[in-house]
Amino acid sequence: MATFSLSNFQTEVKRNGLARVNRFEVLIPSPPVLSRSFSERLVSLFAEVTNFPPLNLSVRPLKIGSGPTYQRPIGSEYGGDGLSMTFHVDRRMFVKTFFDDWMQAIIDGTTYEASYQEDYISKINISQLDEAGNKTYSIDLIEAFPRSMNLMELNHSSQNQTHRLNIIFAYRYWVDSRKADNRQVVPNVPFQTIPNINSATPVLNNPGISWDVGSRTGSFGENGTSSFPVAP
Repeated sequence: MATFSLSNFQTEVKRNGLARVNRFEVLIPSPPVLSRSFSERLVSLFAEVTNFPPLNLSVRPLKIGSGPTYQRPIGSEYGGDGLSMTFHVDRRMFVKTFFDDWMQAIIDGTTYEASYQEDYISKINISQLDEAGNKTYSIDLIEAFPRSMNLMELNHSSQNQTHRLNIIFAYRYWVDSRKADNRQVVPNVPFQTIPNINSATPVLNNPGISWDVGSRTGSFGENGTSSFPVAP
């Protein structure tokens, strides 16, 4: 007997409803390099289109003896190379200016030097809302910053059109904002090949960081006070 029942499906939809594409909220706090302002609230309010980010597992084929080949997970990819968002642009161009200032603060327009990462990153929140405006699902983009801004066309023949600004955000990973994120993240340092010995060995040019191949852990900070997992 089939497990699907149209009457049960209709009952569940009436009881729990379906998530609506047009019920969402985006919160984009200003990074430390920018001062908090009215524009920050306006940008969040004027978000028109966005997406929930993807999650993909990297796999590698594994075959044991004469058995069948199967895929074994070896890592996670959070789509951090780019997440697109589209914004309405207000008459005084506050939304456009907000992203102009943010992106120009990341790379100095005179010296072309990059700012410190902790100064230009932000934690962006994207939430699904129900019909009553309650959050039913919410994620945070960690270490996010705008990396691309689209052209904005000016055209005398366009009489009743308004500007829309598309921004692509880069980020490191995303988390469910309703859950505590207790993960240990590998520090932002140049990585070297893990030494092929079973002892704690300092990483070249980074004496404060070491790998312990035997236990597959790494440590950093003074006297190795913080640790993180090392992939095999």
